[in-house]
Amino acid sequence: MNLTESEQTAVQFYEGDVRQEQSGDPFWGDPRAYCTLNALLFSGLRTERTRIKEGKQMNSAMLSDLPRLLELYGALFSAAKKGAQYHISAGYRVERAADFAVCREAGETLAFTSTCMSGFLPAYGDKHDIVLLTYRIPSHTPLVIFSQLLTSYLKSNEDELLLPPYLHFRCTERPLSEDDRNITDMNGNPPLGAFVLDILLQKQIPGTDAPEMLSAEQAEAGIRLFSQLNAGYPDDALHADDVTAYLAFKESLQAYLRNLSAMIYQ
Repeated sequence: MNLTESEQTAVQFYEGDVRQEQSGDPFWGDPRAYCTLNALLFSGLRTERTRIKEGKQMNSAMLSDLPRLLELYGALFSAAKKGAQYHISAGYRVERAADFAVCREAGETLAFTSTCMSGFLPAYGDKHDIVLLTYRIPSHTPLVIFSQLLTSYLKSNEDELLLPPYLHFRCTERPLSEDDRNITDMNGNPPLGAFVLDILLQKQIPGTDAPEMLSAEQAEAGIRLFSQLNAGYPDDALHADDVTAYLAFKESLQAYLRNLSAMIYQ
């Protein structure tokens, strides 16, 4: 099942494949736009702060064109639905411990999750405090297998598999092996733990709390906030009204996307 042009563009863009004709566009020209796309799916400002400390800026262009932003998310979800025809038994990810703690508490993936089908990659110079995650993936799970669905992609050496948000899982901790301990974070430290996540296929039911339209005013508050966060402003220097509006925007976006994914995957 082939991806449409918009689905293929969305997946390649998520991976960081910025084409020459897109390089001057602040929306499509950001090879690290996936950081902003996923930060919008976590509550609070912790994820934005973490990415910025790792040298990854939040992209305000993501908030300046809401129709294009929602179209991009929708194309990623629909690409994942087409990938459900393929059967992959496992995916491996080196994750930030803080991000995993939030997902573990929720019992589900909360953002798009890139994994490797052939094992853990050996070192992560852009992540602090890591854990090792093995996703056991049943048949008919929505996913994007890059080698199967894309005609070309940048990181073919990573044997990449992309899982969408809102997949439920059961979590089991396992001991770290000696090979596991050789995988290091940006400070040269070994993983803090290792976990096996069994994906549980549960039918999503659209809720009733998603807005029909997202607030452009709240998105504009997010644009102002991104500028301050990227500049390293401490929490007490942020404009309180902008923080409140931006967090409300994220809640509305997350509710909208939960409904959208439920409708696409039904």
